[in-house]
Amino acid sequence: MSRVAEVVGTAGEEEEALSVILSSELIGLLSEQLYKSPIKALEELVVNAYDADATECRIGLPTGGGGLFWNAVFVFDDGSGMDHAGLADLWHVGHSKKRGDRLSAVHQRKQIGKFGIGKLATYSLAYQVTYLTRVAEEEDYVRSTTLDYREFLSDPRGGSVPVTLPVRRFPIRDLLTNPEFESNLRAVSIDPDRLAELPSWTLVILEDLRDAVQEIQRGRLEWVLSTAMPLGEEFKCYINDKHVKSSKENYDVVTEFPVADLPEKRISRLKETTGEDWKIKEGKLVCASFPNGIEGNVLVTLQSLYGQKSDDLVRSNGFFVRVRGRLVNVDDPLFGMRPLSYETLARFRADITADDLDEILTAPREGVEQGNLRKKFTDVLETLFYEARSRYEQYQQGLEKQEKHKNEGARNFVNPRYVERPVADALIVTAAEQVAGTDGRGADADGEWFYLDLPAGADLSAIASGLYSDEREVAYRYDRVNEGRSARMVKFDPEQSIFYLNADHDIVRSHDDNPGARKLLEDIVSAEALLEVYLREKGMTASAVGEVLEQRDQLLRSLTRDNVYSIASIAQQLRESGSDERDLEVNLVVAARALGFVAKHLSGAKNPDGIARLADYPDGEKVITLEAKSSKEVPSLGAIDFAGLLEHVRNERAHGCLLVAPSYPGSSAEDSAAARRAEALKISCWTVEQLSDVLAAAEKRHVTARNILNIVLNHYRPDSVANAVKELLDEKRIDHKRLYRAVVLALSKLDGKLLDQPRTRDAVTAIISLQDGFEEVKSAEVRRAIEDLAGASRGGMSLSGERIIMHVSIDELSRRVASLVGDPGESRGPGTFRL
Repeated sequence: MSRVAEVVGTAGEEEEALSVILSSELIGLLSEQLYKSPIKALEELVVNAYDADATECRIGLPTGGGGLFWNAVFVFDDGSGMDHAGLADLWHVGHSKKRGDRLSAVHQRKQIGKFGIGKLATYSLAYQVTYLTRVAEEEDYVRSTTLDYREFLSDPRGGSVPVTLPVRRFPIRDLLTNPEFESNLRAVSIDPDRLAELPSWTLVILEDLRDAVQEIQRGRLEWVLSTAMPLGEEFKCYINDKHVKSSKENYDVVTEFPVADLPEKRISRLKETTGEDWKIKEGKLVCASFPNGIEGNVLVTLQSLYGQKSDDLVRSNGFFVRVRGRLVNVDDPLFGMRPLSYETLARFRADITADDLDEILTAPREGVEQGNLRKKFTDVLETLFYEARSRYEQYQQGLEKQEKHKNEGARNFVNPRYVERPVADALIVTAAEQVAGTDGRGADADGEWFYLDLPAGADLSAIASGLYSDEREVAYRYDRVNEGRSARMVKFDPEQSIFYLNADHDIVRSHDDNPGARKLLEDIVSAEALLEVYLREKGMTASAVGEVLEQRDQLLRSLTRDNVYSIASIAQQLRESGSDERDLEVNLVVAARALGFVAKHLSGAKNPDGIARLADYPDGEKVITLEAKSSKEVPSLGAIDFAGLLEHVRNERAHGCLLVAPSYPGSSAEDSAAARRAEALKISCWTVEQLSDVLAAAEKRHVTARNILNIVLNHYRPDSVANAVKELLDEKRIDHKRLYRAVVLALSKLDGKLLDQPRTRDAVTAIISLQDGFEEVKSAEVRRAIEDLAGASRGGMSLSGERIIMHVSIDELSRRVASLVGDPGESRGPGTFRL
């Protein structure tokens, strides 16, 4: 049985041989690392065909059912072919003529290959590769050359042994009259007669196939290539006799119409803007300037046509303007017009024929001259686009109208066009960028999205397909995670439908402990995460989007610090300011206010850092000085300056001093002196951590300024203060929020029961005492909690002696007392967006 290499190796006349120098290490590195998959290697050969100006590429796989070379792979394209110089350039690795020629010669295509390494992908498919090629200038002849990768031997000195590749040139009839060659081409659905008809082409034959080729799954190969095929007829690919169509052909079409279906109102408006008398004639839009007419078809799809691997070959969205069969705006989807609505443009395709533009085509045939005729034509294009956008908007409005007819709880107020659709579009683009190795770089060095969280290895196309569904499959969830104060405010995982709020971020920490603000916070972070998607969707570069969001993030943090309300946030800021003198001073004063003191920041060499007053004290108003000693290490006795602190107390006529520092000496002789001085001068020595812990527990444990003052006026040594703080936090105090929730739960258990009996405080107390954790609850504590809830219910509940009178439902009561129970309760109007 003959091989292709043997058939062509002796045909015709021999030309100047090619000298190729490649090391086996380089071949293995480039082909086996970059093109591990044989499917990826075949895809690379298809790209090479596109770069050669082909309109058709055919992959012939061995079928095992006929043909003499059934164990070979054939890749044919009807591109420009290669002359002798082209074959020589073919094996130059590290550069390519394509790199300098931005556009291809015939179709003005933007070249994909840049470094001339694509042909080495064949090494992952076979050990031997033969190129047969024909160029238009020598249409009666064919050239061939065969390379055997096994001939490249490593040079022990670090170089490579050059390999000589013979080049044969022979009449095409010698090739086509060979019965073995003809039968094998027909076996893989490549028509030998076309080789005689076409002025130029290239045929790659791979022999001595590697084991990986036998593992190629036809279905998988078809799917991979379908994602790489653009929508339209500019470039076609076949596997044996099967046409591999673009996966975008399966997209859902929202609207489709021919140019001749433009509504009369659009045509009237077009007459006004162009001054031409436009009419529909024989299926074309005709006027004096366009006597041959403008015709074509417009469609808008549900899924985005923009992005994916197919954009590497030919874009699928925008305007495709043909003049006498030639596409004149290969790389310009807007035909030079101003930017249009991206949401529609990403889904929009218009194939337009306008032969009357032929007279103003520029010489390179890659553009159209500016002028009056072009202006009128672009007016037509804009009219078509806005008609398409109008129909797309009508489709969206129809979906919204359908939602209005749904019952409460099923109606979707948050339209998918605001969430799922743009996210799906973004994922499609990201998937395409990942395949092409051009994924955008944002503010982060690792190039990740700012807020979008895309798990490694996730099938972005599959996720996008689910998001394109008209119905929201699952509701969104909000989880809290601790990512650190400098981390992002939110991470959005579209695969799991989860927004992860960073509990350590300033704005989250400041509002998440407020039940009334929590839902608003979740809405804000949702909109913030989607803002990134919108900006990327509108065409902003990833780096620009990252810079904008980084600036917004710093603004949000700054605004939060400018108006501090959350005790949890104040406690954390205090905890983090131990090494910054000014921050520690300010945060100490703010912490005193949060605990219930009237406090003022003073600072200065002759003043304490702050003053705090408490009027509601058994012995009358008390005043204490506030002092902050920042330090990265344990402060020395001199740095503390106890004498100076005592002088501040006397100058302010204060009753004591609350000193805060990151830590205190506690082991050496000097340390003992520090403790003695604190005791003698009545300076209460707190650590930053201790005051932060007390502040963080203040609301839950009902810690007040009076509790703090009791420690400041009675405990001075660091160890004594530490014990007093521990006792304060360990003291068995009732968790009031938990008790409030228990009261509401008890009322819900009584709801609908014993309707002939009034609800009483004793009944609620009895039910609560049976709940876990409340076995020792006191009646007075429950009564006080009921009174607090009645006062906070805004008319939802009132008391008449021992009776509890409900004026609203239990659910509504829960919403009205959210500030006490710490839970905003269920929404009054249940939606479908969140769990």
